Amino acid sequence: MRSSWRRGGQFFDRLPVMVDAPTRQAAEQQLAVMAVQFRPEQLRTAAERMMALLNPDGEFSDVDRARRRGVSIGQQGFDGMSPISGLLDPETRAYLDAVFTKLAAPGMCNPNDQTPLADGEPSPDAAEHDTRSSAQRNHDALRACLRSTLASGELGSHHGLPVTVVVTTTLGELESAAGIAITGAGT
Repeated sequence: MRSSWRRGGQFFDRLPVMVDAPTRQAAEQQLAVMAVQFRPEQLRTAAERMMALLNPDGEFSDVDRARRRGVSIGQQGFDGMSPISGLLDPETRAYLDAVFTKLAAPGMCNPNDQTPLADGEPSPDAAEHDTRSSAQRNHDALRACLRSTLASGELGSHHGLPVTVVVTTTLGELESAAGIAITGAGT
C-alpha cells in the first residue's frame, strides 16, 4: 500500500494550481479510500481517471511547471554510474534540444575518436562510423557541454575557490594508471 500512496503524491504534484483546496481535499480523501480497496495498478488507473476529470484540458500554468521542474541525480553505483531523472520546463528543454542538435549529432563529441569533434561539422565518414546510440550521443554531448563550461572559467568561484573538478587519488594508483579517484563532491 505504501507504493500506492507514493503514486498519490505524484498525483498531487501533477494537479494544476488552479484546482481549489476543497477539491484537492476531496480528491485526497477519495484516493485514500481507493488505496485500501484496490491493488496498485487499479489505483493508478483510478487516479488517472480522476486527473482527467479534474484537469480535462490538460492545461498547466507557468506556476505549475515551476513547481514541478527538477533534476535528480541518484546515488553513484559500484560501477561509477549515476542514475538521473527529472522534469524540464519548456525553456530548459529548448536549450537542451539546441545543444543536442549540434553536439549529439552522429560523429560529434565521440570519445572513441582520436580527437573528438565539438565544433564544426563531422565528416560523413565520422558520422557513418559512429556506433553510439542516441542516448549515448546525448550523454557525450552533455559531458562536452559541461566540460566546456568548466574550462571557460566563467563560473567564477564558490566559497572562494574556483569552480572546477577536484580529484584525489593515491600516488600508487596514479603511477599505475589504475584505481579509484574521488572528486571533491565525494563521487
